[in-house]
Amino acid sequence: MIKHIKLSALLLALAIAAGNSHAEPSDEITEAEKQLFLNDQLSSLKAPTTLSYTFKRSGSLEKPFEDKVEVRISEEAGARKVNTACLSGTNKKEMPEVDGGLSNPALMCFLERDIAEMERLTGGKAAYFRKRIRLALSEGPTAKPVKVSFGGKTVDAREYRITPYSNDPNKQKFPKYVGKTYIFVLSDAVPGGIYRVDSQIPDLSKPDGKAVLIEDDMMLAGSGIKG
Repeated sequence: MIKHIKLSALLLALAIAAGNSHAEPSDEITEAEKQLFLNDQLSSLKAPTTLSYTFKRSGSLEKPFEDKVEVRISEEAGARKVNTACLSGTNKKEMPEVDGGLSNPALMCFLERDIAEMERLTGGKAAYFRKRIRLALSEGPTAKPVKVSFGGKTVDAREYRITPYSNDPNKQKFPKYVGKTYIFVLSDAVPGGIYRVDSQIPDLSKPDGKAVLIEDDMMLAGSGIKG
């Protein structure tokens, strides 16, 4: 049963390495962690099928661009495989093929690329940023009920928000990222379970509170067979 899954399984899913944070994540797996990383999100999808996500970067700090993420589920000789095309060209993030995967790897595509970008922009270590995300999730963010639109219908969803760097003891090293927020929107009514993942870095120098330095937004566009 899911409650008996060891913490190491979650750490493997997050690709956590030892960091230098002064705080340590709880050994208790929270509901948010279960929903994001441990739920069966793919087995109900018949192979072959492809989950398609749009990806959009905006903001004043980096050049905007649009791209896509595809999760391709196939079956050969009775073996089920999941491949992820995580963006393209210079923005591409390589993702491993998974045999019989259950959780939606679009989330790991987003997070691993986001972490690599944090490393590039700050000079910090990827392991540290992974650990801050894990710590924020271990604090048990509450699900907020929301409505989303998919396939011409309005469906129920739940939203989780975390701000991993707001209480970071090392936040003086990354002052632009103190207010960085991650938004995860999940729904049992959409294929793959993950509707949207978004990260926002507000421009704290602007008084209106609306300007962003960087926003990365990945949203489910559809699912189906692709040739």
